Amino acid sequence: MTEVLGTIAVAAEFRELHTMAEMIQANQLLDSIWQGDASSRFDPALLVAMAHAGNYVVGVFRDDEMVGTCVGFFAAPAGGTLHSHIAGVRSDQVGQGVGRELKEHQRLWCMARGISTITWTFDPLVARNAYFNISRLGAAATEYVVNFYGAMSDNVNVGQASDRMLASWSVNSPRLGPFSAQGLPLVLDRGPDGEPVEESADAGKIALRVPSDIEHLRTTDPEQAIRWRLALRRQLGDRMSAGWHVTGFDKSGIYIMEALET
Repeated sequence: MTEVLGTIAVAAEFRELHTMAEMIQANQLLDSIWQGDASSRFDPALLVAMAHAGNYVVGVFRDDEMVGTCVGFFAAPAGGTLHSHIAGVRSDQVGQGVGRELKEHQRLWCMARGISTITWTFDPLVARNAYFNISRLGAAATEYVVNFYGAMSDNVNVGQASDRMLASWSVNSPRLGPFSAQGLPLVLDRGPDGEPVEESADAGKIALRVPSDIEHLRTTDPEQAIRWRLALRRQLGDRMSAGWHVTGFDKSGIYIMEALET
């Protein structure tokens, strides 16, 4: 019997998934969101096994129809971390608060099991995701990983390197925003032609702007999108590898970094 875990303010219902029929439905939903990339999906039998082992396999329902799903698994340190591997919401449900409530559901699910941290990855070039994760949730951006998933063939990521940022969210931490990049030197900015412009700065606190809509840019000018990927990898990824920390994300689409002592 499917367990109903909660109903949220946007009239969605969260259910832990258990049956093969539910897993096939979740798999098909992910397939439709990522438009056919097998690497973005889970085999339904694997989902059944993951759910049976107590991992986070959840569907989001409206009017008894699955409109979103999320899969997470336990990660090191044992008993202390849930890694949220994939979450998808049907396109007609985007912007209706489902993503925020999904994170809140994960947080409560983890607290009930004594799990203190949730981790996940996101594309650091997608400004709305960076703002949501860092400014709205208060997650820490802890690691920049180059081409994390290798080459991806889905229509969302095709032709682009899969660089990812690892986010780490303490389920008991308060939201840290809002952040302001006003007055900080921009080491990465958008030029008049939309191209990335890189600058040097002799400062311990800097700012890096990303495109307002990289997903649209990938469809209109994929080569420019690649140049943005490489510029952000140099300016953000290399600095993080050298010990710099992301300390905020301005709502105008700007990362804030500081050279903190480690």
